[in-house]
Amino acid sequence: MADRWPRFSLAVHFRLKQVNQRANAILIYLLSRIMPAGVAHERPDWGARPHRILYLRYDRIGDMIVSTSLIEAIATSHPSITLDVLASPLNALVLAENPHVGSVIVFDRKRPLDFMRVRRELRRRRYDAVVDCMILSPSTTSLFLMLASGARWRIGVGGRRDAFAFTHPVAAATSAVHHIDHSSVLASAFGVETSGRDWRSKIYLSPAERLTARRRWAQGWASEHGGRPPRVLVNISAGHPRRRWPDERFAAVADHIRQREPDASVMVIAAPAETDRGQRVAAAGGALFVNTPTLREAFGLISEADLVVTPDTGLSHAASALGIPAVVLIPLHIVGLWGLYGTPGRCVPSADGNLLSLAVAPVLAAIDALLEEIGASQTQPVTSDSR
Repeated sequence: MADRWPRFSLAVHFRLKQVNQRANAILIYLLSRIMPAGVAHERPDWGARPHRILYLRYDRIGDMIVSTSLIEAIATSHPSITLDVLASPLNALVLAENPHVGSVIVFDRKRPLDFMRVRRELRRRRYDAVVDCMILSPSTTSLFLMLASGARWRIGVGGRRDAFAFTHPVAAATSAVHHIDHSSVLASAFGVETSGRDWRSKIYLSPAERLTARRRWAQGWASEHGGRPPRVLVNISAGHPRRRWPDERFAAVADHIRQREPDASVMVIAAPAETDRGQRVAAAGGALFVNTPTLREAFGLISEADLVVTPDTGLSHAASALGIPAVVLIPLHIVGLWGLYGTPGRCVPSADGNLLSLAVAPVLAAIDALLEEIGASQTQPVTSDSR
């Protein structure tokens, strides 16, 4: 009987998923009867007058980070464009200090009543166009938000069952691998040439945020041999249970770095809810635990590190955006779509989609390889301003 329970639970899970998919399909059909059908015509003359654009990105931290290059491309495509972003409570802080964003409107989709507040706000702002961020699969939430915005033009990826919603559908990327490349096609609706452009993400930090991070790193160990020792930041938290790596393996990573680089500053960070866990890992690995109550504090520490080790793709995208090498513990099936983009580092995959199967040895090998590269680069003459 006990052996049947997991199979029964799995069957219920897939059955509920099918019911949810059918319900979404019905909802999309009903919306199609409300929302005016898209009509193929030339795109608006964005430079003829001021236009206010709304970009929808109301989900996770990593999703917002990988959208920053697209946000910049749209916002800078014409001087007459002002770009606002509808964000979630989780990812809104990613856009702090971003010079390409006019306003950030926070929408909590877990609170149904928040939709009415947001609808009033969107109507008050009188948006000319709205851009749907869901490039890989349709979202009924996005459809409701597009309808609520009252925008005359609606832009998204065409060729799907929600194509009716867009007045300006763009062709999906045919050879893209990474999520950034998939989403970059949306910029073509604003006359942006997508090929050959640098689509790496960007995070902007204030001088005060960087100064605070430098001071916190200075609390680490000073080198006995002069100069600044390497700084390694180890994040132990991840947003998905399948990306949770055992504490003793993180401790082994920290201990290995300390043994390999005795002068190294090794810091451990964790989500606020996992502070106790972070402290245990740091103590076991001979590292220093640092509290990061806010996302921006974590970004600051990343910006001043030499290497980041993380099982969380959100912080790996932050490392990429800040130009910091990273070792990313990641399920194999999402490496192409959500791995590192255009920056140095190593993705260390687990073959079965669960990090519990990922051993310590390949992670240590990736760390050693990157520390070798970092050490070699630090011996080269400095030819440009530091980051």
